[in-house]
Amino acid sequence: MGYSFESKGICMNKVINKLFSSIVFRMGAMMFGVSFVAIVSMFSSVFISELADKDALAINHAGSLRMQSYKILADIQQASLERNINSQNQLTADIVEFEKKLNNPVLTQTTSSDEHPISLSLQKIQQHWTQGLALQIEQYHRNGSSSNWVALRTEFDNFVVSIDYLVNLYQQHAENRILLIRMIQGVSLFVTIVLVILLMLHLSYRVEKPLTELTNSARKIMAGDYTAHTNIMQNDELGFLSSTMNQMADAVSQSHLQLEKRVKQKTAELRQSNESLELLFEVSTTLVQSTKKLELEPIVKKLSMISGVKDLDLCLTTQDGSAPYEHIITNDREFRDNCKVGNCGDCLTSSVACETTQSLGPIGLRYPLRKGEFNFGVLVCNLEANSSLEAWQHQLFQSIAAQIATGLKIRQQTEQTRRLALVNERTVIARELHDSLAQALSYLKIQVTRLQKLHQKEASIEKIDEVVDELKRGLSSAYRQLRELLTTFRLKIDSDGLQQAFENTIAQLNNRAEGNIEFSLNYQIGDIPLTPNEEIHLMQIAREATQNALHHSQGSYAKVSLFSDQNKSINLVIEDDGVGLGDAPEKLNHYGLAIMKERASQLGANISIRPNSPTGTVINVTYAPAYVTGKAVATEPQYTKA
Repeated sequence: MGYSFESKGICMNKVINKLFSSIVFRMGAMMFGVSFVAIVSMFSSVFISELADKDALAINHAGSLRMQSYKILADIQQASLERNINSQNQLTADIVEFEKKLNNPVLTQTTSSDEHPISLSLQKIQQHWTQGLALQIEQYHRNGSSSNWVALRTEFDNFVVSIDYLVNLYQQHAENRILLIRMIQGVSLFVTIVLVILLMLHLSYRVEKPLTELTNSARKIMAGDYTAHTNIMQNDELGFLSSTMNQMADAVSQSHLQLEKRVKQKTAELRQSNESLELLFEVSTTLVQSTKKLELEPIVKKLSMISGVKDLDLCLTTQDGSAPYEHIITNDREFRDNCKVGNCGDCLTSSVACETTQSLGPIGLRYPLRKGEFNFGVLVCNLEANSSLEAWQHQLFQSIAAQIATGLKIRQQTEQTRRLALVNERTVIARELHDSLAQALSYLKIQVTRLQKLHQKEASIEKIDEVVDELKRGLSSAYRQLRELLTTFRLKIDSDGLQQAFENTIAQLNNRAEGNIEFSLNYQIGDIPLTPNEEIHLMQIAREATQNALHHSQGSYAKVSLFSDQNKSINLVIEDDGVGLGDAPEKLNHYGLAIMKERASQLGANISIRPNSPTGTVINVTYAPAYVTGKAVATEPQYTKA
């Protein structure tokens, strides 16, 4: 029993908790109450209606007893006057009918208790009939007299009064049941109205207003206002939803703020990266420029602005120097003491970026400008005490230092290449002069010496004129060779391209030939990319071959062809219909053939010189271009001494 009571208590507590903490449970309870009241009202009305089903019949039976009483009284009077058997039978039949109605169960079904006033009144009437009135009727029937008739009539009147009272009791009982139905219906209607009003008030104050507040808050949150909160102090689903939505709005607001912070941080990082890349590009552009003056001060100042470090020193030194030839500072200050006295040993160390801390001075971070074994100076970053660089600043300084070192290295290599190119060019000029003008002048010197000896020996005029003619021919040949050398040294390929350079050369050769020999061009490598060195070598080989054809072939035409074969190799073919090279071609214009062979070797090409059919010479140069092999081509050949 204790367990049962405890279980019931727990269940009751759960129901009460749900009633106060669940809006759905409360609304369900109210709807259940309304439905329960309506059902109770309907069942009560039906039950009472079923109980009052015999009330009208009982009233009708009770009312018929009055009529039956007066009918018996009339039958008694008639029987006393007529004294026949019919009257007696009619009286007996009416008395039997009366007793049957008086004892009819319908009169007792309306009450469920013997103590009910209707039951007591009915028993009194039944007793009055059996013990009083029935005996008086029988006595009067034996010896009726006028005095007995008056007494009998008076007794019937009293009996009818009792029946009237019973009928009134039946009427009151029926009316009470109808009144009870009315009271039940009224109470049910009142309770239903009260429950509906409570339900509507509950819906208005505990559902509709909170839902409206939640809806407005949701709309504000959807519009981006994450500070919109609801003040719903209810211990139910809407209260839980309100607190959850407030927490969600706070969480979304915090997430949004963190996201905005991260976006700003990433934007700042991207801006720093972009500025750093722009600075690196500017450094590369500045260093690859061909201007002699290298302006690094704007770059260092921009580096100071981007990195946020105001005090930077950039010292540029030569390979063998111990002091900088250029010292750039970004902070408006004087040079440090060690800089004034030229004590640069600590800064120009060969170690990697290191950190030195002075007791009250700044922290110096050194970034050497090193490229391989070459040291071009140092970039010094001076920080305040108790400060340090961030990772991106350190990486930026390292990148700038490496970029400057690489650029200076490239400029150094470029200058070295230019010097080598100048030396090679002078060597080429010297060898060209040696193979042409120097030999021609030597020949003229010999002829002058010979002329002097003839003059000393007082030789004949014929011998002297012969030497003079030799001098004239030698001078003409030297002058022609000088013009050819000038034309060769002026050879260049401008922005119009290799094809236009070949066309200009062919046009110049036709003008110089004056119709004695016709030069033509078949150019079919316009869609093949060539390096500048390849173009120069091809142009020089073609020019040397056409010069030989112009001066020595004695033919009527010369054709220059450039095309590519199936192996993507380039073919340069120069052919003519002249007299050919003979048995010893190296003795004729020997320096021109040497130049062609040397340039072909620099291209990595195969060169063949063979007779043409039926007459003439064919020079064929075949090589794989650099875009196929991936190999570089030398700028100028290293000629062997002829």
